[in-house]
Amino acid sequence: MSVPGTFGRPGPDEPAILARFGLTPDALLGSGGESRVFALDAGRVLRVFGGVTDLRVLDLVRGWEGVDLGVALPRVLEHGRVGGQDWTVDVRVPGESLAAWLARPHPEGRRRALLADHLDVAGRLRQLPLPDGGFRALFFPDAVGPGASLLDLLRERATFGMAFSDDLLATVVPELDDDLARLWAELGGRRAEPAFVHNDYVPGNVMTDGERITGVLDVSVHALAADPAMDEVAAACFLDLVPYPGAAADTAWLGGLLEERLGADAWLVDAYRRWYALYYSMDPAVLDWAASAFRGR
Repeated sequence: MSVPGTFGRPGPDEPAILARFGLTPDALLGSGGESRVFALDAGRVLRVFGGVTDLRVLDLVRGWEGVDLGVALPRVLEHGRVGGQDWTVDVRVPGESLAAWLARPHPEGRRRALLADHLDVAGRLRQLPLPDGGFRALFFPDAVGPGASLLDLLRERATFGMAFSDDLLATVVPELDDDLARLWAELGGRRAEPAFVHNDYVPGNVMTDGERITGVLDVSVHALAADPAMDEVAAACFLDLVPYPGAAADTAWLGGLLEERLGADAWLVDAYRRWYALYYSMDPAVLDWAASAFRGR
């Protein structure tokens, strides 16, 4: 997803960072909302940030060394800064992004077996350790106050996302205010213990070898201490951001599988899909998706 601070072109200090490692722009593997990633060798990548990154993100992922979720997690080997841009050297996660894999044709059975694993991994992210502190935006400590409820956090983050795009979603969803009132009424009854939520669990941030999910990337400023069911919903609802034949059917299938697993809490699939639509309306590039997801179509 694009995020505040998104950049797709080289920052002013990127050439100097690449020169430090003997790289050229041809080594670019991909870019996202916060960084551009270059191949160093078979086991390492260089991540060049658009500016100065939040070092608390690095501290958080360093605290996960030794945690085994059955997939690779971000692991930072080095960190530095050149001018106004940070860089890190990270362990290279094997495989390719799930988004890239889905973009090629595969038999439905094989594809859905991999997507079921994608959902399973989302459910395991709640096991990642967090410092105590209740419901909160992990890297926006002033977003909500001490003792905030889950609903307080969800409303504040959704409001932040919509405001970042100057409330563009309201221009394409005229009934938004009434729908918001219903959504907050639903989520106000949710009871959960705060756990790690990646909150950007999209196919581009998940790695695969074609048989299983091999890694989860890009823990970022989106991360929350919130309801762990949110990442599972993200696993299903963000599939149709990838333009591949069968995306809509796979989204419905994976959402149905999650509803079966959630049982009495199956309503969360619809509720959190709408919440993600609100939050990610910050990105004009996915505004059409956000409007469709919020309306449930």
